[in-house]
Amino acid sequence: MMSTSTNAEKSEQRRQRRVTIPGHPQILDAHNGSILGQLVNLSVGGLMAVSPQGINCGTVRQVRIPLLVGEQSVEILLGIESLWCEDANDSGSHWTGFQIIDISPEHRDILNSVVGDQQPPPGP
Repeated sequence: MMSTSTNAEKSEQRRQRRVTIPGHPQILDAHNGSILGQLVNLSVGGLMAVSPQGINCGTVRQVRIPLLVGEQSVEILLGIESLWCEDANDSGSHWTGFQIIDISPEHRDILNSVVGDQQPPPGP
């Protein structure tokens, strides 16, 4: 497994509250609408996706993700960078971990409400 994260960074990311997203919505490329994968879980700092193809570490994408906030369907726009990718037990699928590198304040508020974390993320 290749990774661009240090052990300390991984440890911090694992402390963030992660929630499994029901229905595993599709993650869509914001520029061309192609499907990057399906959302597995989400935190204020990142997400995990499952996809039929591997995604190289360091890949940066602008994506759209539809989410439910209460009964309302909303879509958030994120800049993400892949930190790791693993084969999902020779199933033909791949797990990929992404760090959120760009998000608007409005979409940050939506993300916080979805993951139930009202604390702002630590600064750089």
